[in-house]
Amino acid sequence: MSVKAQYPKAIEIRALEQKITSELNLNGFILSRTIWGTSICSDEVNNSFNIFSRLFVGPGPFRFGGISGLPFTGKTGVMAFASHIPDKGGAFILYGPHIGVSKEGIAGEILRQRQDSNSTCCGSLIAGLSAIQNPSTIGEETASDYQQAQVVKMLNAERDQILSADDQIKEVTEKAYEKIHNDVKELIHDCKDALVGKKLNLMGGIVINTNWDEEDYFEIRNSEVIEFT
Repeated sequence: MSVKAQYPKAIEIRALEQKITSELNLNGFILSRTIWGTSICSDEVNNSFNIFSRLFVGPGPFRFGGISGLPFTGKTGVMAFASHIPDKGGAFILYGPHIGVSKEGIAGEILRQRQDSNSTCCGSLIAGLSAIQNPSTIGEETASDYQQAQVVKMLNAERDQILSADDQIKEVTEKAYEKIHNDVKELIHDCKDALVGKKLNLMGGIVINTNWDEEDYFEIRNSEVIEFT
């Protein structure tokens, strides 16, 4: 089963770059005065998005996301990002969880470079799924694993729906998207005073990673422009 069979609206990263450029130009953004940020998982497989830096100001994206893609930098991160937006410029934010689809069509797995067998992707979400499948394994929250504790808490709140799904790995990915989408929107609203006069383009969706020697995909779920006056 191919990526397209799992996510029929997904497009390759190169096509996504063209889509982003087209939308920003259409919405009146000046790319030479636009910075960008991401709220995607810190897994190194997601560095395929780094090519987008050539579109924007700055040496790379501001990274809001921790493991699973949740925007763990919080209000402090958004306030910092807002202060970096060029004069008379704008910002673009790409967000969402990721899921692997192997060459064999298995959701939640990919083959990474120099490995002989597939590994999990997104490892954080799949570990969180394992935790809610076996609640007795959920330990106390600790500072040394704070982010994963929040991932488990998020999934546990949706436990019944997740465990009743036909494909639980895809379902936790959907729940993560909903949480990331809502959190990003809420953080931006909470920081609106710092964003007055700035134009933001948000694009959310599902990152689909493939084996290391194949191109990754992105399925767009939301694209919108926000301006506070």
